[in-house]
Amino acid sequence: MREYLAATPFVESDHEAIVARVRTLGLAELSPRARAARLFEHVRTDVRYEFMAKFQREDYLASNILAKSQGFCVQKAVLLAALGRAAGVPTAIVLCDMRDHALPEKLVRTIGTNVMHHHGLNAFFLDDGWVTVDASLDPRFLDKKRYPRVAFDGTADALLPASTLDGARAAEYLVIHGRYAELPFEETTAAFIAGYQQADLSALVAMGLRVG
Repeated sequence: MREYLAATPFVESDHEAIVARVRTLGLAELSPRARAARLFEHVRTDVRYEFMAKFQREDYLASNILAKSQGFCVQKAVLLAALGRAAGVPTAIVLCDMRDHALPEKLVRTIGTNVMHHHGLNAFFLDDGWVTVDASLDPRFLDKKRYPRVAFDGTADALLPASTLDGARAAEYLVIHGRYAELPFEETTAAFIAGYQQADLSALVAMGLRVG
């Protein structure tokens, strides 16, 4: 369990900015479950989600993600892992393939799939077991996709919902690749390249999106 409390090159839980952010959240007197719940909500709500895969190592440094206060799912998972460890809660990065049934058809045609390859999640070790959470989508995106906001109190998983508020299919978690103490950068970027090789990059640019 020690490895999920340790700082790593990407999960910079000992970085001064990460430590300072944890301090400002007033977690010291809270139980581990309450700390995990507050950190989950902080990253989900206050770190803006952007639909943009990244391929530069520096883009995945927790301190850089915190400074920009935005990122896509894997970046937000790295940041939450760093904040969790800085708060004394064993926290892992979890990578999975997730089918987004609510993805607009135009975007599905543009990227060639509705599967989000190596989608980034987290897991907290609380009491005697792992609890898995998905803090990727901020309230703006949740509202836009008509996703109900899943609550998290540290006692059960908090994943994206299977159905929208209108009863349509939403998120479907297909394959869990693993639980990681450190971001497997090469594995993740290779999965992006393989999974989105049919993507129309010029169309993404025209839609105001880009692959960085």
